[in-house]
Amino acid sequence: MALRDLTARWSAIERDRRIAASLLGGAALLLCELRFEHREALGETWGSWIPLIYSSVTLLAGLVALLRWNTGGRRVLAVLFGAGIAVGLAGFWFHTGGHLLNGVRDVIAAWRVPLGQDGGIKMGAQPPALAPLAFCGLGSLGLLVCAPRNTKGPPTANPEE
Repeated sequence: MALRDLTARWSAIERDRRIAASLLGGAALLLCELRFEHREALGETWGSWIPLIYSSVTLLAGLVALLRWNTGGRRVLAVLFGAGIAVGLAGFWFHTGGHLLNGVRDVIAAWRVPLGQDGGIKMGAQPPALAPLAFCGLGSLGLLVCAPRNTKGPPTANPEE
């Protein structure tokens, strides 16, 4: 009975708001993973704090914004998710040492390495080049869901005409 009530409540919330809540859940998981993966770097460089601070702020402010969805919360979430794209691009820059194409080349080259071998790159020797782009994906999805709807656009085509 409690599960049925929970399902009914969740279904009553509009789709975009549910998706935004799910994306915040993804941000929470990303925060936990980042804290683990950046455990050494946090004491070495200030840049490693950026995704942790961003994720924490997005999670806290995002939960409040969800509660205020119709009174500006949707816009706040759009800004937070938009900032995630910037955080992801900055992380990509930091993880590749500013050599973006070299980082991509190294990732693509891994497909040529026989299974079970390291290809001359030891695990943990360098940060994963594309990992920060997860923020770009999360941010892009969030922007798609939280962007204001275009109600003044051209009418949709009617297939029956």
